[in-house]
Amino acid sequence: MRFIVITPSKNADNEYGIVSHMLNNGLPTLHVRKPGFSKEELVNYIEHFTEEQQNKMVLHSHHSILLDYDLKGIHMSRRHRRKQFQSWLTQTKIEMRMNRNISVSSSSKSLSSMADNYKTYEYVMLTPVFTDPQGHRPSFSPLLLQQVLRSFPDKIVARGGADAESIEKARDLGFSGVAFHNFFWSHEEPIKEFGKVMERFNSLGITIQ
Repeated sequence: MRFIVITPSKNADNEYGIVSHMLNNGLPTLHVRKPGFSKEELVNYIEHFTEEQQNKMVLHSHHSILLDYDLKGIHMSRRHRRKQFQSWLTQTKIEMRMNRNISVSSSSKSLSSMADNYKTYEYVMLTPVFTDPQGHRPSFSPLLLQQVLRSFPDKIVARGGADAESIEKARDLGFSGVAFHNFFWSHEEPIKEFGKVMERFNSLGITIQ
């Protein structure tokens, strides 16, 4: 099951230390989502980490950075999907330089968009799936998700309101992974909560990928 952490939009207190701990202790994929960052600011962020840690990073913006850094992949927003040729060209250049395929993912806020895009990407993050502490409600009923996700095995990641208890729910609904965002960054002790999430995966006998 995929275990993904998405960075906060703006740098959090001790974010570099927290991210380093996560990447060194079992987190396979970090989505670096910094929509307000310039290319130079994003490069500076990446350079705070070792090459081994960078290998686990997926960029949401300034994808051309992968022409110089060996990151895990890129995430395509709706804006990127509109610029289909430009995005394809950037991906092709990156993969030619690296001599390997990179991870390419996307997000959807509707089941129709998810269905339209799932074949193109390694995985698609569907949001919002769970109720978060701010009271934002999921957009999809559990029964509907169970029915729909049968047609998209190993492709759809649950995002939105996820906490440690969401792992089992996501598995039972048919999701292939869980993406955590505000759960860690709004908590007073993100590293402690990260440990609880890792323990939850282990206690459920779920292999993290």
